[in-house]
Amino acid sequence: MLSDSFHESKCSIDFKSYLENGDYLVQGQAELNSRSQILIFHSEGHKCSVDRPVSNKTPKRQRRKEYQDFIRLIDLRSLPLLNDTVSEVVLEEYTDEHRYTIREDLPRVIYPSCREFPSLRQISKAKLLEQSEITDGVSHVVDVNDRTPYILKVVNRPLYQAHDTETIRNELKDLEYFRGEPNIAQLAGIAVATNPYTTSSATEQPPVIFGILSVFYPGGSLQNLLDKDRVREHSWESWTIQIATAISYLHKAGIIHMNIKPSNVVLDADGNAVLIDISGVGRITHMWLAPEIRKEISPAGLPFEVRQRNDTWAYGKLLSEIISHAGFCPFLETLNHIASCLTGEDTQTRMALLEAISQLKDAGVDRALL
Repeated sequence: MLSDSFHESKCSIDFKSYLENGDYLVQGQAELNSRSQILIFHSEGHKCSVDRPVSNKTPKRQRRKEYQDFIRLIDLRSLPLLNDTVSEVVLEEYTDEHRYTIREDLPRVIYPSCREFPSLRQISKAKLLEQSEITDGVSHVVDVNDRTPYILKVVNRPLYQAHDTETIRNELKDLEYFRGEPNIAQLAGIAVATNPYTTSSATEQPPVIFGILSVFYPGGSLQNLLDKDRVREHSWESWTIQIATAISYLHKAGIIHMNIKPSNVVLDADGNAVLIDISGVGRITHMWLAPEIRKEISPAGLPFEVRQRNDTWAYGKLLSEIISHAGFCPFLETLNHIASCLTGEDTQTRMALLEAISQLKDAGVDRALL
């Protein structure tokens, strides 16, 4: 956005998030302490955010409009905004004057450098053509040069946040660790681009990691098969061991998935199940959390063993979903028993994942597919 506006002489304002500090409520005060409006100011590519004390005597919707009207009165071109970063403009009102402070908003500009992962294949963002959006921040793309398909995962928010950098780093490290492991999503490379906060062509900066490129799996998601009731068209019995084994690999490496569900299982060209979104740093789906942690404010911050049990419970629920769409098979009774033991209410007697895998193999599920 900024690199495009760098070449434009016309000034404009693009309003983003409007925020109000609600501390005054618990402090027993009658008025807001502060509020802020995140915006993109297009003029030589600068960005800034504004924070100014205000009154709380009008509805929030009206306060937001009044505040945005106030911002439009400011000649942002006269402010000495900082190049190649995000500038934060803090306006403070005193008895008879207004003062402002401009400072760099560092947490919003630290994209990971592509130099951090020198062994990974780099593909320019400009060379990736989007075919379809799978979900927010995840797209099916192709390389315009050789037409190779990929899954592109990016940070999709109006402004980059500090923890986004560690999220990208952690997921790349996890994907690198599991290279070559069957039934776990495989890393294909990184999408690189010029830092989107670059506002000056005079400063040469190395490319940054714009997104993560994974192998494209043409069989689609398990959720899609469930929705279309097409599970019986596949050798679905193999999925029961493949998914469980993939989760077990994660746990042995000290990684908890925390979002096991049908949409995070896809099929490769041979119909094998592949577990995706493995980093445990993405979104958490409430209905796929174990009952004992659904009321937790931050499930991802729970102890390892608690989160491990959650993955096991979610696998049991996933197993039940597959069974309910699969029809009859020789292992149906065993599969139902395992699913029931994995999702039991008593966490102390709930079956462990390794025990489930052992019972699946004892039943001959893996041998029957040879």
